[in-house]
Amino acid sequence: MGTDSFVLAGILPEIGRGLAVSTGAAGQVVTVFALTYALLAPLLAALTSRLARKPLMLAALTIFVLANLASAAAPTLGLLLAARVAAGVGAALYTPNASAAATALVEPGRRGQALGIILGGLTIGTVLGVPVGTAIGQRVSWQASLVFVAGVAVLALVGVLISLPKLALPPAVPLHSRFALLVQPRILTIVCVMMLASAASISVYTYTAEVVDDTAHISGTTLAVVLLMWGVGGAFGSFGSGALTDRYGAARTLVVTIVVLTGTLAALAIATSTPAVIVVMIVNGAAAWAVATPNNHRLTALAPDLPSVVISFNSSGIYLGQALGAGVGGLLLGLRLAPHLLPLLGVALGVLALGVHMFTIRTPIRQSAVAAAPSS
Repeated sequence: MGTDSFVLAGILPEIGRGLAVSTGAAGQVVTVFALTYALLAPLLAALTSRLARKPLMLAALTIFVLANLASAAAPTLGLLLAARVAAGVGAALYTPNASAAATALVEPGRRGQALGIILGGLTIGTVLGVPVGTAIGQRVSWQASLVFVAGVAVLALVGVLISLPKLALPPAVPLHSRFALLVQPRILTIVCVMMLASAASISVYTYTAEVVDDTAHISGTTLAVVLLMWGVGGAFGSFGSGALTDRYGAARTLVVTIVVLTGTLAALAIATSTPAVIVVMIVNGAAAWAVATPNNHRLTALAPDLPSVVISFNSSGIYLGQALGAGVGGLLLGLRLAPHLLPLLGVALGVLALGVHMFTIRTPIRQSAVAAAPSS
């Protein structure tokens, strides 16, 4: 999932040239994948709540493999977008269930670390898969990159088949009760924090190739190195955020990560040398990947009996933010915005995310309202 979500950023110019469209138009392949995930994750979680977790996760990965092969075979942008929708369906089925399975396998005091490990899996995909996929796309073809993603997904499928134990089914929660939980103001605002932070990061990351080429004339192999360093930072951020959350609390961890994310986006707009860009991307990756775990922790604390439900909401926030960031970023580039100014959009979104988070900290928690939602 991590490889698929982020490898496209390194090959958007190749997709654009291959399909005879602009880079901004090609960027919408990120938007439709993310939007599909955001809209379907809660619905699919409800519709599949009575299905055994392991077969469900295996089915999700199978859909994901087939969708990436269809993406590689797509001759037009329209068909590629349709295949990316199918890939989004597979991701929406898989990722929330993976996080929920992690919390079910550990005691409550280690949930932060467990969620961090799952998020770390995404960053490992970014660290190992994105540079390789980008190099394949630049040296062979963008279609070959997506075949590579499908191959990685096959390995993941085999891993789940072999290693995941049988898990008890979570309690069935009707669809109306799930959405009653979502409209709780506290939960909704926490999900909004995730959406805005994700949009801030992805509005720039999706078009990294354009941004760093404009600011520091980085392309080719050096671009793959830059993406690798972002993933390395992300690995530290995702694994470390779980331990920080368990030790210092989710709210304080989020303040630090959002501030660092926003600051590094501002720095990227003025980093004009390759070493400076690499340093900024490492720290930016760490901050971007460190947001999800404490946000998940805050949500599961509000609904401890329904972790898969609230985690699916947070996942929707992540991907809705990706759709928003990639969509607006592509639109601005299509309107001839200079790429080096695109990080300023990320800064604005980061400041907004911090403001919403501070509001959630200062607003008293109405535990009774939140607790009442599942039984409504």
